[in-house]
Amino acid sequence: MANPIVETYSRLAQQYDDELNLHSCWGRAAERALASITILSSYRMILDVGCGTGKALADLASRSRREVQFVGMDPAENMRRRAAERCGVFPNVRIVDGCFESIPIDSATADYLYSILAFHWTTDLERSVREIARVLKPTGEMDLFFIGRYNGREFIEKTTPIFWKYLGPKKLLESARLRKQLTRDAAFQLFAKIFDSSRLSVDESHDTYYDDLEGHWGWWVRIEGHFLEIPPDRKQACDQEVRAALQTLAAEKGIPYTIHQLHVRLRSV
Repeated sequence: MANPIVETYSRLAQQYDDELNLHSCWGRAAERALASITILSSYRMILDVGCGTGKALADLASRSRREVQFVGMDPAENMRRRAAERCGVFPNVRIVDGCFESIPIDSATADYLYSILAFHWTTDLERSVREIARVLKPTGEMDLFFIGRYNGREFIEKTTPIFWKYLGPKKLLESARLRKQLTRDAAFQLFAKIFDSSRLSVDESHDTYYDDLEGHWGWWVRIEGHFLEIPPDRKQACDQEVRAALQTLAAEKGIPYTIHQLHVRLRSV
């Protein structure tokens, strides 16, 4: 069965780098994550899992030595196409079809693996962690940034009754399960099953971003893969109710959205 999230991202790839999205809470959070990544001189092979349109790859490749090999992977075809176009000027960057559950890279070849706001879309957490461990060298390092259990509570509280109405309890639960949102402790336990816990750390943050309704709606529609089960003839009415509900959150600073982010670090001892 096709993954509705992958299909949605592929369909929206041409609009993904619009200013509305880049300046949204998610665009700003992604920039903060990217700014914290350091490419060490010891790295020879670097993986970006869930590379999207290749924005982070191009930035890092432009600041790295030519002999450093970058591989970006994404399961969404049109995202890969955009990434290949953006990174075409870098001969040391390769874009491939891949995801956390199935990384098309030889075992023990990656010096460093990073991912920005993608790991929560995995369909199989433990399989994904095993794949990461397989492709990393024994001394390999990693930075994973992804959303946690308490992400977007403002929006969830306002919109859950609406989606309950249009989806029903069963389909709403199925929709929620498309994202794997962990607590900090659960994330540490998940990775500690495979990796040496002395090399692991998990940080969390709760950053609230403010925007107007159109600013938030610009990224909100990008998760509509969650709600494909809403009949087309009712989708417009649902969207109108959601917009009205979000508008009630408006305050002096704007409409708040709090990103609960987890950052899993793996470092060599």
